[in-house]
Amino acid sequence: MQGLMIFLEVVVVLLLLVEVFIRLRARRRRLQNRAAAASPNLSRDASVLPVKAVPAPPREVTAIPEAEKVTATLQEALSIDDLLNEANIYLEYGHHAQAATVLRWYVDLNPHETRVINQLLDTYIAMADMDSYADLLESLGEKSAKVPMDETWWRERVEHGLQQDPGNLELLVLAEKVGMTVPMPQEQGIEAVMTAEMALALVARNRDPHYGMAILWRAIAHEPLRLPLYAELLRITHQQHLLEEYINALILLFLTVGSGGKTLRERMLRAGQDLGPHPLWDVLAEWQGDPEELRQLARSRQLEIPKSLPGA
Repeated sequence: MQGLMIFLEVVVVLLLLVEVFIRLRARRRRLQNRAAAASPNLSRDASVLPVKAVPAPPREVTAIPEAEKVTATLQEALSIDDLLNEANIYLEYGHHAQAATVLRWYVDLNPHETRVINQLLDTYIAMADMDSYADLLESLGEKSAKVPMDETWWRERVEHGLQQDPGNLELLVLAEKVGMTVPMPQEQGIEAVMTAEMALALVARNRDPHYGMAILWRAIAHEPLRLPLYAELLRITHQQHLLEEYINALILLFLTVGSGGKTLRERMLRAGQDLGPHPLWDVLAEWQGDPEELRQLARSRQLEIPKSLPGA
């Protein structure tokens, strides 16, 4: 009985859907007939109406008088001169930072003005701001097509900067770019601090092995626990077949890693043995971790042990 009721409900729904469909179809036909009846009248009426062309509005051409152009040029020249006058006033009263800001604006807009560039560089030196000094030279180098300075000017300016800040990495890189012999960082006879990051960056930019070894030794003296310094020094000495220098670096590496770095010590020792025979290979291979043995070995080779290194 329940199944019969469900069947009757389905039949009723279907009949309702059919009725809705029939009514919608009839309505659509009526709308189409009305549109067809109205279209001839609309076409006939439209053919009678005259067509008028709407003229386009006249185009206004605004011409800038020649006098206004001249005035704008004069105002621009006056504003640039005002910048320089403002900078000179700052310099007169010793406000170098404000003067440097104004001059840098001017130089960025006029990279061909050598006189103002020299004035800005001298201002940076007066401020002891050698990072800005090097940054300005580097930015001018990127605009080499617009700057008129010759090779002599570049050399003088880079050399002058290195005299003020011998360890400046950017200036050392610029020195190499302009073909200068890269100077060793030193200041008034006292060695400048050479960090591991600076040393590795300098070695990566300069392929001279003797320069690289000197830089790395200086960095090891300052930061003797930085293993990348030893890795780079051992690489250079091995590549150049410098047996004695390799052994010196290996002695300090042994002191640095101690008895705990057995795998690293053995690997570096095997690499050194490829350079040729030497009586110290057996001594280093048999070392049991006593730092006093390495200290004596270093003294016999006149090898200075950094003060902060274990066993110094």
